Amino acid sequence: MNSPSVSEYVSVHHESWLKKPFRTWHKFVTSSNLTASVCIAIAIFLLLAPPMPWNIRLTLYAALLVWTILRPRVALYLIPICVPWGSLDFIELQGLRLNSADILVIFLAIGWLMSFGLRQNTGPRDRETSHIPSYLVIALLAFVGTMVLSAAVALKINSSLKEINKWLEVVVLILLGSQYLRSRRQIWIIVALICLAGISQAFYGYIQAFFNLGPQSFIRDAGLRVYGTFDQPNPYAGYINIPLSITLALTLLGHSWVTRILAGLTAIILGVAEYLSQSRGGEIALAVALIFIVLAGMPHIRALMRVLIVLFLGIFAALLAGWIPVSIFNPALRFLGVVQISFANPSSQDYSTAERLAHWIAGLHMFMDHPVLGVGIGNYPDAYSKYFIAIFTTSLGHAHNYYINIAAEIGSIGLIAFLLFLLAVFIAGGHSLREINKKLRLAKMQMPQTQTVIQAPVGRRNKLHLLLHPLSLIQYYREQDQFAIVGKLTNDRALAIGLLAALVAICTHNLVDDLFVHSLTNLIALLLIALIRLERVIPDVSD
Repeated sequence: MNSPSVSEYVSVHHESWLKKPFRTWHKFVTSSNLTASVCIAIAIFLLLAPPMPWNIRLTLYAALLVWTILRPRVALYLIPICVPWGSLDFIELQGLRLNSADILVIFLAIGWLMSFGLRQNTGPRDRETSHIPSYLVIALLAFVGTMVLSAAVALKINSSLKEINKWLEVVVLILLGSQYLRSRRQIWIIVALICLAGISQAFYGYIQAFFNLGPQSFIRDAGLRVYGTFDQPNPYAGYINIPLSITLALTLLGHSWVTRILAGLTAIILGVAEYLSQSRGGEIALAVALIFIVLAGMPHIRALMRVLIVLFLGIFAALLAGWIPVSIFNPALRFLGVVQISFANPSSQDYSTAERLAHWIAGLHMFMDHPVLGVGIGNYPDAYSKYFIAIFTTSLGHAHNYYINIAAEIGSIGLIAFLLFLLAVFIAGGHSLREINKKLRLAKMQMPQTQTVIQAPVGRRNKLHLLLHPLSLIQYYREQDQFAIVGKLTNDRALAIGLLAALVAICTHNLVDDLFVHSLTNLIALLLIALIRLERVIPDVSD
């Protein structure tokens, strides 16, 4: 087939659909990649295996430390796996309980410090400026600073040190970890590992549900609430919502059918686990995340949403005016467990809700008694005995509302600092999403308008024609590259929306719980730096 112009080439490429995955597999199956895979498998065994003799564990940890010094990015790849599974093995150090996710942050800091003493061409120098917005860093440091300040009035300094250490790890990950995410592929590898770790937790939850592996208190409506390795169903549901929000965004907004099918299957696996947790807070957070994905990713639906908002306001006004009986909302309120609650004699159905409300009230009383610095960061359970309500004399460890918990522990100054930190997070995330949208619009404007799909030319005469016309050859492959870049930017946009949706789900779920447990703060820090770095990496056709 010959043609006087490149734009007249049509799709005549008959490559087998099995050949492209084979070529991709052959490209990545190299000796270095195989060696890295073996090392990762050994590291995962070290971090997740049952307790072993210390002489073996120390040797393996030392090997992992050396590997992290040579390749600090490895710590970022392993953290998504160690956050859910690392709690199975931990080290007690001066009252601090460090799991493998915490140890990896320490190794990352050591690798970063060691890079200054190594030559320019070695692994640890494979980094660049973090480009973290200054306002985000200032807000985070101000939040940590208020924690340190509140420790001066703490009842137990050890409890304060645990919380301060948790957020210092976030500072290290954001400031140092972001320097090692240099390419789009590295960001997507971390996202893939987050999803794979979520799938593993989902199947672990299936096993718990099938064999009824759990305490009697986790049984609700003749079904066991699964809890994974998080000891409680609510933080388990909060964790599952993170990869679930990402995969839902990729399913709805991804570019190719391969991306959407893989993301959709993952979302189904994670969604079933979310349902088995029977966490009402998790379900509400997931609904809010899904609404955010639709509004942010489907602009043409916003007009309909405006109509729905006006309709909602009209119903609310009619409810206030007494035109709509309140009794019609009883089924929904009964589902949420906020009707007919008794603190003195709660029923089995509303016991958890009554207990949560009692902890809210106790936290508010702490805040009113200590409005400036609170009772000390991490000291809510230590001060609870003076503020408990009715029969709920035992503290659950936090106020079951992180915002109330922060107000109780570090006062109004700390609450303001935390809210400013959240504001900075979403400003930075929104800026990243806008920049990706600009790149996508520009790439679409540069796409050729005469041909929807361009395939490689077939036949010697066509190839000879391009070789004899260098300008046509450059234009032809530039157009192919442009189609590939548009697809990658579309997926990047979907990923950015999914990362923001995961952060929205966390903030929503924190209204009825505390998700900053089991090193989830480290995973949240990874989400944030991936989101911020995503706008600065330029998609390449070879990615």
